[in-house]
Amino acid sequence: MLPMGYRRADGVLSEVLDGRAMLVAAEGNELITLNPTGTAVWGALERDDDPAAIAARLHETRPDVALDVLEADVREFLVELEGAALVVRE
Repeated sequence: MLPMGYRRADGVLSEVLDGRAMLVAAEGNELITLNPTGTAVWGALERDDDPAAIAARLHETRPDVALDVLEADVREFLVELEGAALVVRE
């Protein structure tokens, strides 16, 4: 089975202020503010769609966190974003 990638959902508005991404889903009914790590994941979605690649990118700046832990956290976070209609699986 091929790994599933993610992409930002169409119509999501996003702005980064003071190192934190603020997101509004296409429905526009909720503003979500991400912490710096979540903001890094959101930014990585511009280049990568694979959670493992996103985790590897984060690991470059957070070598103190084990890569497998980062990957598990990234996957969990992307599922949360999917539930909020901010990302979709491809």
